[in-house]
Amino acid sequence: MLSQAQLDQFHREGFLVIRQVFGGDELELLRLAADRVEGDGIAGRGEHHHHHTFASGAKVYRRSERIWDRDAIFLAATAHPRLLEAIGQCLGHAFLPIADSLSCNARFAKIPDPWHQDPPYGDPGRQQTFAIPNFDTGIYLDHATVENGCLWGLPGHHLQGHVDLGGQAEEELYSRARPLELSPGDVLFQCPSLPRASRGNTSPRTWRVFQVRYLAREVLADGYPDWQTPERGFNARGLNLAQRMLQLRRSLDLLESDSTQVNLGQDGFTFTGRPCTPPRHWETLISPFPAAP
Repeated sequence: MLSQAQLDQFHREGFLVIRQVFGGDELELLRLAADRVEGDGIAGRGEHHHHHTFASGAKVYRRSERIWDRDAIFLAATAHPRLLEAIGQCLGHAFLPIADSLSCNARFAKIPDPWHQDPPYGDPGRQQTFAIPNFDTGIYLDHATVENGCLWGLPGHHLQGHVDLGGQAEEELYSRARPLELSPGDVLFQCPSLPRASRGNTSPRTWRVFQVRYLAREVLADGYPDWQTPERGFNARGLNLAQRMLQLRRSLDLLESDSTQVNLGQDGFTFTGRPCTPPRHWETLISPFPAAP
């Protein structure tokens, strides 16, 4: 369970690294399943794979969507009890897992990711950050370091809505940013409103991350209405999917740490312990925040 200091850090900086949430057999199963997805992506087998195309026409595998459909371990890992507790603590609202993917930063790919904010905050019309916390959850399957092109985040600017990054010197932004270095089994919470970038992977080591977006109902409706489908969302089938995730943990014997203060009810997963983020907490933090960079 997160401490109050960790919660305060997350709300202050817009990201949080939680060390060694996953390990043992569960981490190994995730890595093996990711190997298969990556292999399919490289070979072009199946759907929902994404590649980067260079000017020469060469392609490199970057990402796959709909990971829950590819292996039961991805569903089971999404309901890891320690992870659900941390998400509930940071959100302060009921939530459900809505979207999933596997991202790959391939060795020697040398594909920089320019400074940007993720949707919906890339839109200049998004002048204010929504009142309920919103973040991407990254379950790291490999070491991500400065040497192999880890993400960098600009702490403290996630509460400013859209940040105008145009015309600002890239190296000046990097000088004020923090490298988000993680090890296999670590988890990264990263707000989509957080300005981020990557220099690209110039090393011989690939890193991959299993990403899940857990959302409160209001955040889904405000920022990602197209993500709600008959299968995923705050409806009967979305709740059944969450229940299936819990059941798969039992069927795969991933129960060693399943004592939790998170309940699944009609509104989704709810954290019942302390400390916990107050409802609509970001609404209270936006006004006094410093000016954009």
